[in-house]
Amino acid sequence: MDNIIKKIKEGKELEVIIKQVLQSIYENGPVRISDLEILCYFKLYQNELFSEIEHKVLKFMGLHYKNLKTQFLSEVTFGMYQKYIEDTYQISYTPVQAKIVEGISENQCYSFSAPTSTGKSFVFRKIIEKSERDVIIVVPSRALINEYFLSLTSAIKDRTINILTFVDKINVIHATRNIFILTPERCKDIFKLKNEFNVEYILFDEAQLNNEENARGLYFDSIIRRSQRAFPDVKFIFAQPFIDNPEAQIERNHFEQQNSTSESFKIKNVGQIFYAVDKNNDYFHFGIEKSIMGSRKIKSDFDPIKRTLCKGGSVLVYTSKAKIVDQDIYRQFKKYIDICRPIDNSEALEIINNISILIGGSDDLTDGRYSKMIHLLKLGIVIHHGSLPLNIRMLLEKFTNKGFCRICFATSTLEQGVNMPFDLVFLHRFDSTKPLSIKNLIGRAGRSTQDAKFDFGEVVVRLDNMSSFRQILASDLRLENTSLLEKKLPERLQDLQEFKDSILNETFSDEYNLTPSQLQILRDFNSQGVVFQILDLMFTDGNFKSLSKLDNQQITELFGNLYKFHLKRELSKGEAAVINSAIQIMLWKIYGKTFKDICFYRYAYISQMKKRERLGKTSSELYAQFTMPYVEIPNSRLEAFPLFEKGTKVIDIDYDRIVFDTYDYLDKIIGFRLIDIFVAAFDYYAKIKNDERAAKMINYIKYGTNNPKEIWLLRYGFDFDDIEWLLPYVDKIDENEIVFKKTVLEETVEKVNIINRFYFD
Repeated sequence: MDNIIKKIKEGKELEVIIKQVLQSIYENGPVRISDLEILCYFKLYQNELFSEIEHKVLKFMGLHYKNLKTQFLSEVTFGMYQKYIEDTYQISYTPVQAKIVEGISENQCYSFSAPTSTGKSFVFRKIIEKSERDVIIVVPSRALINEYFLSLTSAIKDRTINILTFVDKINVIHATRNIFILTPERCKDIFKLKNEFNVEYILFDEAQLNNEENARGLYFDSIIRRSQRAFPDVKFIFAQPFIDNPEAQIERNHFEQQNSTSESFKIKNVGQIFYAVDKNNDYFHFGIEKSIMGSRKIKSDFDPIKRTLCKGGSVLVYTSKAKIVDQDIYRQFKKYIDICRPIDNSEALEIINNISILIGGSDDLTDGRYSKMIHLLKLGIVIHHGSLPLNIRMLLEKFTNKGFCRICFATSTLEQGVNMPFDLVFLHRFDSTKPLSIKNLIGRAGRSTQDAKFDFGEVVVRLDNMSSFRQILASDLRLENTSLLEKKLPERLQDLQEFKDSILNETFSDEYNLTPSQLQILRDFNSQGVVFQILDLMFTDGNFKSLSKLDNQQITELFGNLYKFHLKRELSKGEAAVINSAIQIMLWKIYGKTFKDICFYRYAYISQMKKRERLGKTSSELYAQFTMPYVEIPNSRLEAFPLFEKGTKVIDIDYDRIVFDTYDYLDKIIGFRLIDIFVAAFDYYAKIKNDERAAKMINYIKYGTNNPKEIWLLRYGFDFDDIEWLLPYVDKIDENEIVFKKTVLEETVEKVNIINRFYFD
């Protein structure tokens, strides 16, 4: 077979082509990309003929969850296998899903690779539901935390099972077991409480993250090593897509070979069709295997993006965060944005309103805190990237999965397995050096439904990327067999050498998440002197001074000194600027300010709000004040640069950019880098000096409050934004349980749902 696209489009040799494809799928399963492409083209251009064999295609693909009956003699074998699987597991697993369940059951360590559409999340959910002990799920991003949390809370109605996105010993009277959904960064807390839990499974989803030669890759592997030591008898599961050698996880982490196995699955549940677009915005069909699909691109009769939107479908545009932040991507896609009409659905508008309240922004152009994100949401246009606060990402994913999203402009956060499927994916950004990212992203194209139909999605690349794209999809991807923990660190990661050595030497502190040397430095005379000065500056008669009376500059310098001692070197200008911004934000958090409040304070400073109010009309000539944006630290070569480039007028300040940057500081600098350091320093001081101020400071740094009830509510996973209305209803709260007053049930359904998992009458 050759020139298949052209032949199908023109209606030539159809019977021959479809017969050969059916034979291939019957014998090998849906593993060849060209087989699935051909099925897509038949459904697109020869749907009447395709409808005659569609049931047979689904049966041969083994899509048992579509509840298919056996209609033809050639389907009998597949029907028998389907019946065997159902009898064995009491669930309509696909053959791949059944193999995954078997591999997990028979091994202590099981590593597998499977495309994004194979339904591994369904398998994991069933295994987690049936587990009788604690389960730890490790995912690469907070976006996936949302997805797992929503999926599990929806599926598991038993309120005696704690489903937590943090590590804590809570709800002890009622909880029979715990399910922890964590990023690698949040895993650090599990080791402090390792003796409190009886863990059966540790599941690493999207485990290819540890292949990255950066700080996160190193940290990911450190979590695996620490887990092996802390929980030697648990089952380890590694899941990753499109990897040819999943056994690498076993080798690089030194699991015993006799108790471990791996499998690489190529089978796909969803087809995909590919387009290239040129500079004139003309679209062309092309196939991955040129010898089969045709070596020449074929002009499409339609614009697939416009067609998808006009049919009520959804489009994902993969782009860079820079293009979202500077809004260039919106200008480039204006003609498609113009197709999207204002939303009038009340549920969608309620979600948008909740997001607006959380960030303190609006779509009013006369408001200084005008939010382009809110404006676009009202047209069904979503932006999705790693700098969005967790609760906002949850709302955006709910908005998308409810079918309100028309276009989603997203960055690499969607690489990592977030279940937000789209009808069409456009790789507007294309990085050929990251083939796994590309394969993951196009996995968003196509929805695997339970309907008795062949599901497929569409993918668009720019014409100049077509050859590279073909090569990536046709190639195998392999993980490194040696961990970064056992390699020489590159120069840019030298600040992590001590961390690496401490993990390998098993001297890393489970209690403080620091190396012995780092702990010693924070306990020496200089560091403890800094702690004393901070306490004296911030407290009067054992209580916090008011925020307006603080010497911000001196306090910022002192906290910066603790970080400098921790690094054992002077800070670069850029690092110092990052720390200054981070500590100011941390101080606002310590004083109980909400995320919305902190964004407003930063906006007021950068936009010179007080000066503008004095100057009136002439204030539009003022320029944005300097503030350092979030940048990953440590970085000894980092230079200082502004969030808004020099010469930006205050009227041109982008409020959304402040929102995104503020979350990055809270999450990636304060939450991941600074809290452990500062808590360790103040904890030691509290113990040796018996100083209650230091103990209070620890609570303020960790929780933003010293109120015991508020701290317990935060430890139970409630948001700070919910505590104000929730607090009056709390009769009693501690590690054993929360006792709510019955009057809480008089609140709105939405609020009652928030407390439902912990309400026991």
